[in-house]
Amino acid sequence: MVSREMVMTDTEKTAKIRRPMSPRRKLYLTSIVLAGLIGAVMGAWMAIADPTEGAAGITLVSNSPLTASFAIGASVLWVVGMAVCMFIYHRAVDDHEERAWLWGCVCGWYFFMFAAPVWWMLHRASLASPPDTMLLFIGTLIVNGAVWLWLKYR
Repeated sequence: MVSREMVMTDTEKTAKIRRPMSPRRKLYLTSIVLAGLIGAVMGAWMAIADPTEGAAGITLVSNSPLTASFAIGASVLWVVGMAVCMFIYHRAVDDHEERAWLWGCVCGWYFFMFAAPVWWMLHRASLASPPDTMLLFIGTLIVNGAVWLWLKYR
């Protein structure tokens, strides 16, 4: 025979209590959302400001000319916006996430440290196209993000 304490039906389960978000968590989410908004604004602005009217999405990795006003505005938005996001982010993270972030950055740097000189050397020997800074940057971000996600959520 099974005792009453050992059997629980769905009707007896209590609902999960939703706790309010901590100030640190709010700060963390603010930094992530703000960084995403900066990227979205820059991407939309770049698509609108593209003088060649290329395909949407391709503009970001193309080497087509940009207007001076867009280049200056986007550069200021990137530097100021990312500096603010980084400041907020680093004030909000805990030791575990900080370690994941630092290892992600190190691995991203290692990717760049190997890929850039190799690509440059192969180009000088006419074995590859000229090095593309934006592709190197995107590759670095992918490695950084993959390592960060793996260490944060494993």
